[in-house]
Amino acid sequence: MISLKLRHVVPLLLLLPFMFAQAQWKSDPSLNNVICQEGSNQNAPRIISDGRGGAIICWHDQRTGSDFDIYAQRIDKDGYVRWTVNGNVVNKSWLSQSKPDMVSDGENGALIAWTDTRNGNNDIYAQRIDSSGNVLWDKDGVQITFDTTNQSDPKVTTDGMGGMIVTWNGATGGWPPTSKIYAQRLDKDGAFVWGTASLISGKLRFSNAPSIASDGHGGAYIAYAYFPRPEYDVYAQHINGNGTVLWASNGLAIANGSGSQDTPFLASDADGNALLAYTDWGSGSTPILYAVTLDTSGSRSSQKVVSTTGGQSYQHPAALGNGMFALAWSDTRGGKGAAYAQIFDINGTKSWSADGVRLSNRSGEQVATFVIPDENGGIIVSWEDKTRGTLNSDIYAQRVSAAGDVQWTDAGAPVCTADNGKQFPQMIPDGANGALVTWEDYRPSFSNAEIYASRILADGSFPTEPPILSFSEKSASFGNVVLNKTSKKTITLTNIGGETVTISSVTSNDPQFSLMAEKNTIDPNEQISAEVAFTPTMKGSFNAEITVESSSVTSPDVVTVSGTGIAFPAIETDRPAIAFGSVSVGTTKVIGLTISNPGTDTLTITEIKSSSNDFVVDVASAILPPGEDLVDSVRFTPATKGSFSGQLTITSNAPTSPTNLPLSGTGVTEVSLGIDPAAISFGDVPMGSYKDTTVVLTNNGNETLTISSFTADDASFTLESATADIPPAGTATLTLRFTPMAEGQVSGEFTIESNAASSPNTIAVDGNGTIDPAITFAPAQLSFGSVEMGSEKSLALTISNPGSLTLMITSVTSTSADFTVDETQFDVQGGASYTDSIRFTPASMGMISGMLIIESNAISSPDTVLLDGTGTEASAVQELQAFPGAFTLYQNYPNPFNPSTTIRYDLKTSAPVRVTVYNTLGEVAATLVDEAQRPGMHSVQWTPAGNTPGLYFYVLRVGSRQAYGRMILTR
Repeated sequence: MISLKLRHVVPLLLLLPFMFAQAQWKSDPSLNNVICQEGSNQNAPRIISDGRGGAIICWHDQRTGSDFDIYAQRIDKDGYVRWTVNGNVVNKSWLSQSKPDMVSDGENGALIAWTDTRNGNNDIYAQRIDSSGNVLWDKDGVQITFDTTNQSDPKVTTDGMGGMIVTWNGATGGWPPTSKIYAQRLDKDGAFVWGTASLISGKLRFSNAPSIASDGHGGAYIAYAYFPRPEYDVYAQHINGNGTVLWASNGLAIANGSGSQDTPFLASDADGNALLAYTDWGSGSTPILYAVTLDTSGSRSSQKVVSTTGGQSYQHPAALGNGMFALAWSDTRGGKGAAYAQIFDINGTKSWSADGVRLSNRSGEQVATFVIPDENGGIIVSWEDKTRGTLNSDIYAQRVSAAGDVQWTDAGAPVCTADNGKQFPQMIPDGANGALVTWEDYRPSFSNAEIYASRILADGSFPTEPPILSFSEKSASFGNVVLNKTSKKTITLTNIGGETVTISSVTSNDPQFSLMAEKNTIDPNEQISAEVAFTPTMKGSFNAEITVESSSVTSPDVVTVSGTGIAFPAIETDRPAIAFGSVSVGTTKVIGLTISNPGTDTLTITEIKSSSNDFVVDVASAILPPGEDLVDSVRFTPATKGSFSGQLTITSNAPTSPTNLPLSGTGVTEVSLGIDPAAISFGDVPMGSYKDTTVVLTNNGNETLTISSFTADDASFTLESATADIPPAGTATLTLRFTPMAEGQVSGEFTIESNAASSPNTIAVDGNGTIDPAITFAPAQLSFGSVEMGSEKSLALTISNPGSLTLMITSVTSTSADFTVDETQFDVQGGASYTDSIRFTPASMGMISGMLIIESNAISSPDTVLLDGTGTEASAVQELQAFPGAFTLYQNYPNPFNPSTTIRYDLKTSAPVRVTVYNTLGEVAATLVDEAQRPGMHSVQWTPAGNTPGLYFYVLRVGSRQAYGRMILTR
């Protein structure tokens, strides 16, 4: 059986590294692999091979604000992202870096160029990163263009020597505006190979939209659109490794007929052959796709790609090698754009049906095609599929054989079907006739693009992990185990694969060993516990194998186990010693002792004996079969006071015999002290006085209680009674006193030394020394100075309590009506203060004095505070209207006001008087006076409650005459 297992297991183990490698690629097209989901927007992904079966992906990233930066990430052939989560920084200089293009550096790294606004205009910058994502050139990148005008839209290709050739659209300024196509070569160290940029488009006035492809010999083909009139033409140029243009100075005119020809795209092979695809609008509003083959001498052929009605767009070419090229596009011959493809040779000969092969029968529009070789003579094409709607587009792909037959379903294979839109798929071959795909993904929201990737296999499926069962331990050694006893060890089973592991059986070639898993299914990345057990039924050493059959690729898995079964009588007691503690003289205390036989042979106890007559046992011998026990009784009967000790010896046939247990106990006569209460709180006691309380001591024992000392640890607490012996069951009442020596809380403890077993005993005590309440004033006298009649002035009087007990103010009264008090009753805590408000409202002119009388619980009560002030005429009040011989009305004061104002008037004769306040609606807001009054000066105060702030009128009616004034209530 062992050899059979080895033949089965070893080949699978050799496959495990490959199977583990598939772990991270998602097999669900609605999930895919995250390249970057940092938030905000990540756009314009580009993908190249990492040289090891994986990919390097770069993009421009808006995670830090409104501007873009350049980031990159490597995902290996197994689907693991290898660099920093959400990508490594390539460049995040000032302002924006955007629209990157990328090519391999030939050493598993990448060369990247982008448009950069850090200098206030568009420039072209570049950077090289290695296989670990580290930047190799200046950390801010290499600046390629230095003009003050705008340069943009960089495209790159390899120079075949670890460097790159970059082409771009460079504005030259002036009016009308012009632009030209330029190129520059950088070596692998980021140095310019050409002293100055090469002018690609010559004297052509307005050129843009460059596309570039290597010529396989250190140079490059560059195609571009030229705008000589209201339409575009397509030109191409060939430069060598020195930057010299090899065709006409303006480039080779590829298409310059009537109408516009634009959007050129190039692809080239390693032999200097290239395919140029562009769209021709010469027939009107419908773009017609053309394919042109090139070699180093110029154009080889040019033709329409299809002869059907409808337009073609989203063209993308790819080199298949050996002078063969693929072209994919979106074709509207059926109404909506559908994905098509064709293969051409260097002479322009088509490999498939004249109008191409349709790639999918799905009903929605198919755009943004991207084609790569399948490395077996055929191609793989991806596209953006809008069958579920423009805002819920998906990424699909199709493989077509060299013969033109679709290899996957008629609909194509779904690469990404997550919610919301996906666009701009980019691909590279995976080295196994499949593809690695990346795209912009809006699954978080329509305003948040992320970058995702996926791998699609040669058969149109996704990589999946098989179930793989991993063991934390593949062996277990139990050592010696007594017969019929079980020893257990726990191991962990983990499914490190991508599908559920199902355990179908667990078998052992020795029934003494077993493995029990907590369940028989383990989901991916889940782990369970299993118990490996050894239960020997016979003596001897054993080795065995436990075989776990499951759906794991490693199945069957074998756990090797070993252990030895042993058999002998054994003895155990439930206690290592027997301590009786204190036992009253003449009485007996019994403690049970359990004796067990955990062994596998019969235990014969020949003798159980005590070395002291003060300790005796009930059972002196016994026979115990394996697994049984008995309870013996051990008795202690002290005859006198004192300590006793001995040893209990159990003699048996156990290998450990004899078994010895120490014996101990003490004979005592009882003296027990009871204290009531055990804690005393004296509460507040004024300084200079004391407070007494009592405590009752009780002797609960059977001998006389003798108190040797009764002391306190603080002199504030004293014992005021004499102590005496207390007979059994007797009591004594003692007086305890608290005499505070300082203000504040005092805690202490009385300690009672006696012959009681519990001695020393304690009584916790506490108390609080207090000082009687007292009173002080600040200031000692209140002088208000001059105050206009009809007005008032308030001063603060601070009342403090320097004592420690609460000062209770029971009344504050004034001897003069011109002086009033806010609060007349309040408490002031010890050491605190209270501020009262005293108002002076003079009713007459001249010096006015008075006195506050303060009643309290202070020893000095009643206390007084002198008051004085001078009443003056209200000079701030202006005369409003006067009727000579009748009355005069003055302006209210203050005005504006809040919360109150005073209205003053003089009467010359006795008369009925009414003072009324109106709001702006003519409604009565208040009637302040309505009575007959004597001659003289009069005033009335208005304190509105809840009235709306604003303008009010007050009207004085004296007899049949009246006058009014205006006043403003503020907030």
